[in-house]
Amino acid sequence: MVNTRHIAPCLIDPIPHAVVMGGIFHGFDAMQGAPLSLRMWGMYAGGLWTYHAMICPMEAIQGRRSSLHNVASAGILGYIGVSRGFMGVPFVNPYTLYGSRFPPGLIGAAVYGAMGGALATLGGKQP
Repeated sequence: MVNTRHIAPCLIDPIPHAVVMGGIFHGFDAMQGAPLSLRMWGMYAGGLWTYHAMICPMEAIQGRRSSLHNVASAGILGYIGVSRGFMGVPFVNPYTLYGSRFPPGLIGAAVYGAMGGALATLGGKQP
């Protein structure tokens, strides 16, 4: 049985975190020379909120917290972001990325999924 009472707070609780962390990430961009813009802050904050909003139903359906939920959420967002050109792929040389036989979106999904799983595991979630 799905615990639907879990979903409403799960969608509201990450809003302050997404707002603050979106500002911090956008501040890092500004320190590297990017102009400050409400649009980029919204992209960071919205992406973080969406990441948490995707994890929420998985936890409600399965009834437990798992790092695999983070892998799936980060991988899906990584695929969409890289495929649409909103995000780059960290830790991968761009020449290697576009010279590969694998699509860049798939490589982005693997890298972002691995980062999401690693951070969740370091945060104490079990697979």
